Amino acid sequence: MHSMFFHGGVSETILFKEWRTTDWIGMGGSMIGIILLTMIYEGLKSYRDHLFNYTALANKNIRKTRIQMIFSVVHLLQVILHVCQMIIGYFLMLIFMTFNVWLCIAVVIGTAIGYWLFSWKKINSDYVDCCS
Repeated sequence: MHSMFFHGGVSETILFKEWRTTDWIGMGGSMIGIILLTMIYEGLKSYRDHLFNYTALANKNIRKTRIQMIFSVVHLLQVILHVCQMIIGYFLMLIFMTFNVWLCIAVVIGTAIGYWLFSWKKINSDYVDCCS
């Protein structure tokens, strides 16, 4: 049974019964993995934004039917990326809900690094990612 309050310590079950930490080495490795997972989440979000903007600009003067847009390769890719982003997002939420301070810190650090690495183009809100 997990504590329903923030706590420290290294003995924790994370997402699956097989992912269990019992010492600082396991907790440190888990924190690194969670940081990387969170960075991937931020990267997916940024790539989906880029893909949306790029596709919107590329198709600006092209008229397509709703059926053509729904069944386009780009839309299918967006759906797959969205599903991956949602799965990772729910995993991160469940990790945070362990209420283990070290795992929560890992999620926050991963979010900060991921946003710093992948969302630097959003500095100017008027910027539209068109061709990079």
